[in-house]
Amino acid sequence: MSNLRAKISQVTTKKVPILALVVVAMLGMVAGVLAANLTVTPTANTGEIGTYHTSTGSMTVTDNGLGVVANTVGAVASATFPTSGNNNNANNALTAGHWFDQVTFTDTLTDSTAHTATVTIRNGTGPAGTLLVIATFTLTGPGVSSTGTITAYVDTGATSLTSPITVYVAIT
Repeated sequence: MSNLRAKISQVTTKKVPILALVVVAMLGMVAGVLAANLTVTPTANTGEIGTYHTSTGSMTVTDNGLGVVANTVGAVASATFPTSGNNNNANNALTAGHWFDQVTFTDTLTDSTAHTATVTIRNGTGPAGTLLVIATFTLTGPGVSSTGTITAYVDTGATSLTSPITVYVAIT
């Protein structure tokens, strides 16, 4: 125990060079100035700014948001609503690594008419933003009462997006 006390005593009696004290003091001043001038500005990541839907009244539209395409798939431009509570899919050509938007359509009529759904996706600020893609799908009614849906996957054609993203859906 006395050996430990002797070592501690030797450390406290050593002279510290004045240059080391000046360097430590300067680093402390620089750190203080940086801390005083540092400003943190929170940024809200809004992603999709909104979805605008127009319809003749025969379908409801739900935007399920954005995702990244995992596998390249060819286009499937038409689908028929299933008569049961199942789901059918439609998509434009999907390329692995691109962003896509997922939109779900629910038919509220019992018709067997073909409806044209046009999904337009724009990127960036301003009244219109930059056009990314216009995808058109033919969605055919089930002919009877149905709880089925059609989910459309729309490839934006972009691997990088700038917020906000605006999605327009028109059905005729």
